[in-house]
Amino acid sequence: MLRLAAAALLAALAACGPSPCQELGQRICSCQPGLSSSTCKTQVEQQLKSANPGEATCDQFLASCQPPPGVDLCEWMLTATGKKACGLAPQ
Repeated sequence: MLRLAAAALLAALAACGPSPCQELGQRICSCQPGLSSSTCKTQVEQQLKSANPGEATCDQFLASCQPPPGVDLCEWMLTATGKKACGLAPQ
């Protein structure tokens, strides 16, 4: 019975997917070629714990962190507009 409950819990957690903050972090990490994905992921998790931006803030940045059509996300994130839209610029 305990195994069944544990399996159900794991399945439920897996179905939830990443939070908006984690998803935004993954998007940003995809544009960090100098960092390994595990290093970037660890840094994102640490920053989320210390800053605790909240789901609503991450939802806003996730929605605005979209480059214009035909523009590469990583190149766009290097611009002032891209940094601000993705939450990378100082507030």
